[in-house]
Amino acid sequence: MFPPVIATVGGGGTRLYPLTLDQPKPLVDLCDTAIIATLFRVLATQGCRRFVLGSKGAENTLPLNNYFKAGEGFFKRLGITDIEEFAYQPQYPDKGSADSLRYCANYFDINEDMLVVSGDNVIDINLKNFINFHRNKGAVLTVALKELGGGEEISQYGVAKIDDDLRIRGFVEKPAPGKEPSRMINTAFYIFSPEIRKVLADMGDSARDIGGDLIPYLTEQGYPVYGYPVKGYWIDIGTPERLLSAAMDFLGGKVEHYAFRNEYRPGQWINPTTLSRMKKHLDSGDIELRGKVFIGRNCNIEKGVIIEDSHIGHTSLIERGSVIRKSMVMSFASIKRGSYLNRTIMGRHSTIGTKCVLDADQPFNKAGKIPVVGENVILPQESVVGPGTRVAPLKYSYKILATGKFSQLGTDDENIYFCEK
Repeated sequence: MFPPVIATVGGGGTRLYPLTLDQPKPLVDLCDTAIIATLFRVLATQGCRRFVLGSKGAENTLPLNNYFKAGEGFFKRLGITDIEEFAYQPQYPDKGSADSLRYCANYFDINEDMLVVSGDNVIDINLKNFINFHRNKGAVLTVALKELGGGEEISQYGVAKIDDDLRIRGFVEKPAPGKEPSRMINTAFYIFSPEIRKVLADMGDSARDIGGDLIPYLTEQGYPVYGYPVKGYWIDIGTPERLLSAAMDFLGGKVEHYAFRNEYRPGQWINPTTLSRMKKHLDSGDIELRGKVFIGRNCNIEKGVIIEDSHIGHTSLIERGSVIRKSMVMSFASIKRGSYLNRTIMGRHSTIGTKCVLDADQPFNKAGKIPVVGENVILPQESVVGPGTRVAPLKYSYKILATGKFSQLGTDDENIYFCEK
């Protein structure tokens, strides 16, 4: 039997605004599935059955409970029948991920190895090998580490100080360029031995965060902490750009333990309820699909539409002459005629007006950033939204600007337009 999974869920997810204005970050859609459900899917298909959600506050716990409930639907969709009910952290105002781990392990009396994961990462890992490595090393903690290539930015991560035998001596958080002790970063995917309960009890109130408090304590006190190099896919979905990158990676087949259903052509997937509506236009060439494309159930796509390397969420309406490239369109979208989306995220239940342009490649000063339309937005016709611009309903203006992380670009009768400072 595989170890129980404890998912630590907290934080406001402000870097993903406007997609997290009304929901916790782990429930943001990634290819029609919540980020955390995508991670759980990778774990469940390899044998994990017991899931504990260590969430704090009504703003996190209630939406997660509404999404998963006791887990029956989650397991049923995967064809898994030997199930255990999902469990949730009771009302406890934890002070961070380590405190949540301590409380959940005690409350649910977990006296075995524990997989501890972050609710906003996606990892594709061979669990059997990971668990065997941990046990063979006799580790109190094994951290899944990802090696970044020489050209990848490393200064935003915790970087391991690691011996040749993969024993971790500590982490350097957000090192200056050229000062990193290795290229191995913390993926926030852990396996703890049951001994960790006593360690956490000994630490008391000083055990707040796993990365900031617990791991430094373990390494400084000489506990066996090891790093397991992850060969498969990993991504930290902390920004809209990384969310879109993850969607493109999923479409590109880079995640081994994840597969789309209803393949129409190689690399293109269309739900049968949508295919029945659009097949005659596909056959005639009046609708063109290019590259990797996924289209969910009950969509209506009109003649003259071009979709290239994009994910279209279920129950979406796309009118004639629209072009969608390298974008993720979430469910219940409405895209009016003649609009153009390039490297864009469009939130659920939003409307893009006639002849709008949302283009990450426009020559503005936000290179590398993408346009993001939040949920329940109505974008006026002929709007132009460039790289780095985010759009949300006007009622969220105070919540967005009160973070101190964003600048207002303007407003109209319906929306606020903003960007990162």
